[in-house]
Amino acid sequence: MAAHDYDLVFLGGGPAGYQGAIRAAQLGQKVAVIEDTNLGGVCLNQGCIPTKAIRASAEILNQARLAKEYGIVVSEAKPDMSAIIGRKNRIVNFLRGEVANLFKANKITLYNGRGKFISPQEIRVNDSGPVVKGNKMVIATGSRPKIPPVFAKPLPGVVTSEAILDIDRLPESLLIIGGGIVGLEIASIMAALGSQVTVLEEREQMLPKEDRETVAYLAEIMKRQGINLIHSATGVEARAQTQDGVTVTLANGDTHAAQMVVLAAGRVPNTTDIGLENIGLDYAGDFIPVNEYMETEVKNIFAAGDVVGGWLLAHVAFMEGIIVAEYTSGLPNSMDYRVVPRCLYTFPEFASVGLPEEEAKRLYPAQSFTYPFQSHGMAQALGASEGMAKLVVNTMTGEILGGHVIGAHASELVSEIALAMRNKVMPSGIINTIHIHPTMAEAVLEVAQASSRKSIHTMPRS
Repeated sequence: MAAHDYDLVFLGGGPAGYQGAIRAAQLGQKVAVIEDTNLGGVCLNQGCIPTKAIRASAEILNQARLAKEYGIVVSEAKPDMSAIIGRKNRIVNFLRGEVANLFKANKITLYNGRGKFISPQEIRVNDSGPVVKGNKMVIATGSRPKIPPVFAKPLPGVVTSEAILDIDRLPESLLIIGGGIVGLEIASIMAALGSQVTVLEEREQMLPKEDRETVAYLAEIMKRQGINLIHSATGVEARAQTQDGVTVTLANGDTHAAQMVVLAAGRVPNTTDIGLENIGLDYAGDFIPVNEYMETEVKNIFAAGDVVGGWLLAHVAFMEGIIVAEYTSGLPNSMDYRVVPRCLYTFPEFASVGLPEEEAKRLYPAQSFTYPFQSHGMAQALGASEGMAKLVVNTMTGEILGGHVIGAHASELVSEIALAMRNKVMPSGIINTIHIHPTMAEAVLEVAQASSRKSIHTMPRS
């Protein structure tokens, strides 16, 4: 079939692919995207957006259960999983359509099918489909859930972290393999809906890369919510289907039974069967190394999103795709991973940016400062006094090294800290900025004040 020529071709229409494509088109490039499933990738279709839609339903249920504390009488509140999933699907379909509309408006050509490199400047769509030629190519094929070897063969009752978002009934009990971002988020949401949840994590703490004090606080809250968190768990060596669900056996002989098991033990890159061997990249099945401009070791071949490793987060992929678009358009832009905000949509939310306290103190002269939400006016008004904000500051330079927030709207609050860190704004810059009262954002102001011994709503240190 005839070849089609473009300035920039994205193999993959997920977060890196679709945002990079739109930005490149804005800058005047002729752009094509090749996608074998749905635009938006895992984030829009099986990850970020679906989980937040389901979480919103769980949050309403939580509020209904607590309605009496707010002076509201609610006679009954219970989850309807089919309705919850139906709402989630409507949201996903709407947003997917919006991305497609943006492609049309920006004159981006979309090829539906599986792409495979046949040369450094050519990708064939499906086995006998068109050949798409590009002056520059971007590998943005994303990632998929990692399946532990013991679960390689499908077993009823065992699902991935993506498949759990399409269940039609609420499991009475749930065993989650993996205590990272995805595992804990699912645990919190499903527990709020009514499941009895156990989480198994092999490492010594849940969220192993995050600040120890803040993680311990979250773990304490989750345990009070009835979630069983087991860290330092040995690997799963066997699994068996039972009349009531699934039983797993760990290497130390411990057994755990649940109606459903969710696999949330990491992700692997989609770098197999995309023709990397035809372009001189020997990374099939592995993450692809890139420089700060997202260039691979092959000229005019870029990679962005989960395929490059690091923080497998949609907002990181967004930026990586945009960096490719701008760099290939001649703009002086590069990727900076020093300031990457992270968030967990548990109950309550957990968010962080920069270094955990332990790592900061290992690398710099550093001190941490905290502000409890119990003292916070807006938190009390919302009935959300569980939480805190924390700053880690370089004691020599005053630079903010890390920010950690647990509590209501943590995902929003940490963005102010990230903005300050990215632009080298010291705590004094936050202190001297008037914050609206009452807001949760004042917690960032208060912890910045605490770092300068100026906190208004905390007791003075002796």
